[in-house]
Formats: sequence, C-alpha cells, structure tokens
Amino acid sequence: MDLDDLVGAISDAFGTPAVLEDRDFNLVAFNTQPDEIDAVRAGSILRRRSTSDVRSWFEQFGIATAAGAVRTPAEPSLGILPRLCLPVRWNGVTYGYFWLLDPEGGLGTPAQLEATAAIARDAGALLAQRARGSRDASLLLTNLLAPDDAVSARAVEELDSRGLVQRTAYVVVVHAEQPSREVVPLNLWSLPRHVLATSGEGFTTLLVDLGNERMSLIDQAIDRLRQLHAQRLGDQAAARLLVGVGDPQRGVTHARTSHEQARRATKILAAVPRLGAVAHWSQLGVHRLISCGPRSALVDAVLDPRAQRLLDEGGELVRTAQVFLDRAGNIQELATELAIHRQTAYYRLRRIETITGFDLHRGEDRLVLHLALTMAPLLLPTGQPSQGGRRAGE
Repeated sequence: MDLDDLVGAISDAFGTPAVLEDRDFNLVAFNTQPDEIDAVRAGSILRRRSTSDVRSWFEQFGIATAAGAVRTPAEPSLGILPRLCLPVRWNGVTYGYFWLLDPEGGLGTPAQLEATAAIARDAGALLAQRARGSRDASLLLTNLLAPDDAVSARAVEELDSRGLVQRTAYVVVVHAEQPSREVVPLNLWSLPRHVLATSGEGFTTLLVDLGNERMSLIDQAIDRLRQLHAQRLGDQAAARLLVGVGDPQRGVTHARTSHEQARRATKILAAVPRLGAVAHWSQLGVHRLISCGPRSALVDAVLDPRAQRLLDEGGELVRTAQVFLDRAGNIQELATELAIHRQTAYYRLRRIETITGFDLHRGEDRLVLHLALTMAPLLLPTGQPSQGGRRAGE
C-alpha cells in the first residue's frame, strides 16, 4: 500500500476523511473532503502546508513525542476545529501525523485505535524510507558535484542505475545561499521528483532534470525552495535568499559546469544587490568578471590608468561618460537623460577625452572606458580613491 492507500484505510476505519502531513506540517496525502471543513484544513490542502502559527499551536499538545493518539481542542481564532491526531512513527521517530476532524468528540475508541495502529506504523515506515532515500540522493548529488573526477563519475553511474537521473538528461544546477551560515534543516524530500537536493552551512544546491527542455521547472524549483526556507526561517529570511542558476547542460557529466556557474552567480548577487535575488549565469553579462579572479587582479586588469583619471575627477563627467557609453554614443539620448543642451554634452565629452586621452570615436577606447566605469563601483570600496589620488566627487 502507498501513502494514499493508507490515508484511505484510516478514513475507512474512523468513518471520516483524513489528512496525512509530515512532521513539518507539509501535506503528504489526503482523500475526498466534505464541504464542512475548517479554515486550517482548507489552507493546508490549498497551500500544501500549514502555517508556522498553526504548527506551533498543535505542537504545544506534545504530538511530536506522543506514542499514541492525541486529542486537540478547538481554537476559533485560528479557525481550528477539534481533532484527533495519530502520530506516524517508525523506530521511535515521528515522521508525520494523521489528522481527523472530530467536532463531536466521538472518535478514538479503543477498537478504532487498535485497528489503525498498524496503519500508522506502515505510514511511518514509508515516510522513513522516503527520508532515507532523500539523504542517499543528497549524498550522490554532493559526490556528482565533487571536484574529484573519479568520485563524480561514480555518482553519475549510480544516479543512472538507480533511475534517479539518466546520464543523458538535460539538467541545470540551482545554487542558493542565505545570509547566515547556519545549516537549515529543510524538508528536501518534499521537493518535486525531478529535483535532487543537497545542503550545508548556509547553502542549498538543486539539480533539476529539465526533461524535454521544460525551462519552467527552474522557476518552480526556486519557488518551492523559498517556501521551504519560509517554513523554517520565516518569509523575510526566504526573501533574502540569493539564488544563482547555471546554464543547462546536456548530460549529467556536465553538471559541475552548471554548478560552478550557479555558485558564481550567487556571489555576484551578493556584490551587486541591484541585480535582485535570482540571477541566471547566461544573463549576467559583464558582471561575470567579478567572479573570475582575485579582486586585486581584476582591478589591475579592468581599471585602465586613463579611466582611473576620469574616476578621480568624478562628478558630472563620470556620469556623462557612463550615459554616453550606455546609449551607444547617441548624443540626443545623452542630452535628454541628463537634461542638458547638446552643446554642453559635446563640451563634457571633449573634457573627458582631454582628461583620459581616449578618442571616443574609436571603438576600442570606448570599450576600455565603458568596462572600467561599469566595473569600478563593484571593485572599489565606496569612497576609496583610485591610483590617481583624489576621491570620486572631490
């Protein structure tokens, strides 16, 4: 019997619809419900989980450690009707709960509890097996992404032989980091079947099997990951999660490439907050340079001394050069955005050429200056003077 069958068996034994949730109050299975259900059950079915407030309210009655059935009272302020809770345990560990609405208080006779004890044990065994399978898959994913080629190759073989991910699958890696470096005990087994996950101090990494290039699965996996963080840390913490997405790869053997890109993308998000909370490596453009070497080496490579002279000058000339280059040298768009006369724009551009020595009619000079102006705010601490001496804006 699977978990749906066991929910049906519990429902038949008590003569009322039942719901099975895991120990984190995520919905696992349920059968047809009547029209008269309370707000908590309706919300659980709609959102596939209960809120943290609901979870805290029920856990105060000791359900997490109870060896047998627990009756919980009504709580009108939370929209809760009286319930009978049957903890689902295996080898002394609670893996979930069967819930039955009991507004009349007539459920839970000795005969009913005796008849359903084996069902609860079977459900516990299945949930425990699912949890163990998730841990095994997590280890395989860790090995797949390991730098050791032999370790990674063995993981590819095992993932394929166990039917978890075919070696030729079209996959992408999603890497998420949270501000704190603590290990968050997420319920990763509740992720969709096409997603493998592993986590550690401050991070969670997903391998998403995209099937027939179903790119929408990436957003679905990210949304679910945020939900799991919200369940543990709250909505605000989940909103601060930084998520990098690597390029999709044909073949699991190339997942490490996608993983490295995803990790770098999260670092870029941390350095450039205006980019938002999710970044696809393929869409980061020039910002990818930030992740490609030591900051000091990038400063030497990107901040051309001629551009540094303009940065030292600061003020309106830096802004003029940035907008001019962003607009591909269009004088009219430059003047409009800065709200200045065209002649003023030409005057400033001549000043920029005098200070830097660049010829803004030459494509190569424009490229060098544009790269320096774009990267300087990301590579130089705020207010730090470049090699010329003066602080920007002085």
